[in-house]
Amino acid sequence: MPKFVAVIMAGGSGQRFWPLSTAARPKQFLDLERCGHTLLQATFGRLQALTEGPKRTFVITGERYASLVLEQLPDLPPENLLLEPTGRDTAPAAALAALELRSRLGDAVMGLFPSDHRVADITAFHDTLRRAVAVTEATGGIVTLGMEPDRPATGYGYIEQGEPFAGGYKVARFVEKPDLANAQAYLETGRYSWNGGIFVWRVGTLLDELCRYAPGLLTPLAEAHEAGRVNEVFPALQKISIDYAVMERTQKAYMVPADFGWDDVGDWQALERLLHREHSDTNTVIGQHIGLETSGNIIYTESEEDIVATLGVENLVIVKRHNAVLLMRKDRVQDLKRLLADERLLNFPL
Repeated sequence: MPKFVAVIMAGGSGQRFWPLSTAARPKQFLDLERCGHTLLQATFGRLQALTEGPKRTFVITGERYASLVLEQLPDLPPENLLLEPTGRDTAPAAALAALELRSRLGDAVMGLFPSDHRVADITAFHDTLRRAVAVTEATGGIVTLGMEPDRPATGYGYIEQGEPFAGGYKVARFVEKPDLANAQAYLETGRYSWNGGIFVWRVGTLLDELCRYAPGLLTPLAEAHEAGRVNEVFPALQKISIDYAVMERTQKAYMVPADFGWDDVGDWQALERLLHREHSDTNTVIGQHIGLETSGNIIYTESEEDIVATLGVENLVIVKRHNAVLLMRKDRVQDLKRLLADERLLNFPL
């Protein structure tokens, strides 16, 4: 396998895990499952076998999180911490990382990874990434991992397989988050995978495709990077994902199937999947809980001294952190951002 460089994106706000996740300490810096490491630490750790150590691992994050990243990743070389003055979504982040890698390492093979995913089978994860690198090398293309779906999820985008090619598939198309009927139809064909947001490409290939499809983003950023003026230009860049900017437009998109126990840990309902509480007569609990005639709930307390008592309720999310309590139906977890539009919650001291 050629020399591989991993870039971890750690700038997200994690609003769907409020009140545990806040703007000051988003979910990637939390040990949600109380397993002894944060999501960011787990992501960093499982990449080291691919990068052969931290010297070829980079983290891109917001300026306000620099100290948190270095605190949680003491083995990360400080010069490998790339800072965004403000969040502009994944395309500007990927572009900035690629420009920096080109200036330091030339046309390296680069993997782009969210910092807040969970992987159950690390060996399968490594094998899949090595296949993705091989497909990138064989095709000169941009490879995305297609996660094996196990349910008709409506919270993920989907990738349709095209023709088999060099150990992967040409991407036939990307599909935005579907409704339940379409998600079920996709699952039944066996040709669709979830879009997990993990990519592998040559640095030069990504920059070429950004130049072709998003010149309004790349041109000013490349000029600013060359002149050492990124902080001046970055906040004015278009806020756009790498999917919209490149992946849905490029003719060089390939997909490698992935089945390594992946979860994007996107909202409170993810805890139910991760902790294997899937029956309607059980509750998923982290913390102290006493319940009667209570089922199907997700209950979380940050402090070991707190206790939640329930009677006759079902299918709720109940979260207690300091002086804040969140109570919502499980089927409304995707709407939590709407509630957080009220600035009184975002500014509430936690």
